[in-house]
Amino acid sequence: MTARMNAVTWAVLDVYAQTVEGQAVAGLAPHLRRAAPISRLRTTARVTAEGLGALDTRGRLTPQGWTAARNAVARLDLGNAGGLG
Repeated sequence: MTARMNAVTWAVLDVYAQTVEGQAVAGLAPHLRRAAPISRLRTTARVTAEGLGALDTRGRLTPQGWTAARNAVARLDLGNAGGLG
């Protein structure tokens, strides 16, 4: 867990961590708590993630968001996501 994440990646992983698959990733929740952007940037990050197509208008992961979350978990070396790794 050495890589730092940007706010948009945090927003996608924050939603992913609330899924059954995300909850199975050991160390994800503590990493997100440490990497969370300041409060005023969290909403902006979520809106940006939606604009990029990673989240839908209801704040849920799109297919692109699932891929982005799984890739981020692998890149941040947080363990196994979605059978990857």
